Amino acid sequence: MNQNIAHELSSEVTDSFKNRLLGNGKSRNTVKMYSYIAEQFLEFIGYDRERINLESIEKFKEYLAIEKGYSKSSIYLYVRALQSFVNYLEVNDIGRLKAPKRPQKVPNYLAGEEVRAILKSCSDIRERLIVELLVYTGIRVSELCSLRINDIDLNGRTIRIRSGKGDKDRIVVFSEEMLPDLRSYISMIRSRMKSEFLFPTSKSKKISPVTVEKIIRRIVARAGIQKKITPHTFRHTFATSLLRNGADLRTIQILLGHSSISTTQIYTHLDENALKVGYSKFIPRYQVNL
Repeated sequence: MNQNIAHELSSEVTDSFKNRLLGNGKSRNTVKMYSYIAEQFLEFIGYDRERINLESIEKFKEYLAIEKGYSKSSIYLYVRALQSFVNYLEVNDIGRLKAPKRPQKVPNYLAGEEVRAILKSCSDIRERLIVELLVYTGIRVSELCSLRINDIDLNGRTIRIRSGKGDKDRIVVFSEEMLPDLRSYISMIRSRMKSEFLFPTSKSKKISPVTVEKIIRRIVARAGIQKKITPHTFRHTFATSLLRNGADLRTIQILLGHSSISTTQIYTHLDENALKVGYSKFIPRYQVNL
């Protein structure tokens, strides 16, 4: 088959695969990653549907490990995506496909002294608020970037997280320590820009995760901390701190927006008042005198 024609056919397949994933409630990030992996695999087998079998997938795994040098965690993700893809294609005799055992990594988290050093190293209220939101609420960097001013209830000390993982809204609670910064910052943004986003760009669009990562790197460098710290490190710090201070896994699960029982525990509904009680009781304090 002509390579261009084959590629066009594969694009139709992956587009249809995307729609199926979206219909099944997968997050946009998952859909983007899974379809990208499916396209990579199709390219690897020359866009030949007849070669979608266990042998080709095993060879693809070897290629990823040996030629590309991918880690077990990355290969695990690839195989999970391919499992979903071949199920969508209804390919026979593929049920024996197994992902490598997912490595159990100890989450990288920060000590209280490190958090305080980072907060002290923020150059302005915007930087400080970014760090505070990450470490005091445990939200994902993508959720931080998508925050809208109207999502924040200053009186109730809650934030509605929209279009999170799995496209399910949830409520998170923020600490009293954040109130002064939030009030001042929101007032400043409303007076200077016409944007619905809490952290807008100069063009009033939402800030990107890459930009947040760069901001975090600059702050960490000023704090003199040598280890690698990403926005997700603050999420691990939030969860670890709650757990160490006695919070139950169900509270942590809901605050983090986890849906899988393998991540924390079977989902149990907690109302906003219960979340506030659990949050206020267990959240660590990083008071900084500025």
